[in-house]
Amino acid sequence: MTEKSLVLLALGTLVLGLRHGIDWDHIAAIADLTGAQPTRLRGFIMGTIYALGHAFVVVVLGLLALWFGTLLPEWVDAYLERVVGATLAVLGVWIFWSLLQNPEQFRLRSRWMLIFDAFKALSRRTLGVLRRQPAVVPVGGGQPADAPGPLASWNIGMIHGIGAETGSQALLLASVAGVTSPGAGSLLLLTFTLGLVFSNSVITLASTLGFLGAQSRRRLYITLGVVAGIFSLTLGILFLLGKGTVLPHLLA
Repeated sequence: MTEKSLVLLALGTLVLGLRHGIDWDHIAAIADLTGAQPTRLRGFIMGTIYALGHAFVVVVLGLLALWFGTLLPEWVDAYLERVVGATLAVLGVWIFWSLLQNPEQFRLRSRWMLIFDAFKALSRRTLGVLRRQPAVVPVGGGQPADAPGPLASWNIGMIHGIGAETGSQALLLASVAGVTSPGAGSLLLLTFTLGLVFSNSVITLASTLGFLGAQSRRRLYITLGVVAGIFSLTLGILFLLGKGTVLPHLLA
């Protein structure tokens, strides 16, 4: 393969990474994380950590496939699509329930933190029953328990990075073009990842400015909450039914 061909392929995988970074599940996850943060700076940082966690898994899986010829089985994508769909549906239901219960105190929360909190509450109740003691439920004292931190953001990004589609998009282009060198393939994987991180960062910035800028304007914030609820429920149901392919591919 000539140097010119490799450069053209690198540009192609960069574009693929940019496009993949604005897939609907990425938009939902980033909006989810940034909307639960108390400040714009923290929202941007958590969204960036999510993008890096996602990119880390893409790089690891891609390098394994390039150097050892291993790919995750195809059923992993379908399974994870339904997991993501379930979490989105839970978030959508919680948003509308919260708005109906107390709209003045409504505040967006991460769907992953809702699930983590549910597990914590269940664990406390289970331990209370086993010890024959009442479960101790902590009284809320502000945002820290609600807002995902760096570790949670990184882990959520890694969860979204596990799948056959992410790494294999770059691998497919490489194999079709006749790239057989692991070194050349690694370069293409790198450009794909750079595109992914860049587009995720743009979404993070846009989401942070949109959600957090509205917190001081209650009506607009509630409106955005309703939009987020509809968005989450719609995507969640589509993913649960395995119909994610009906969504338009942005920049496709």
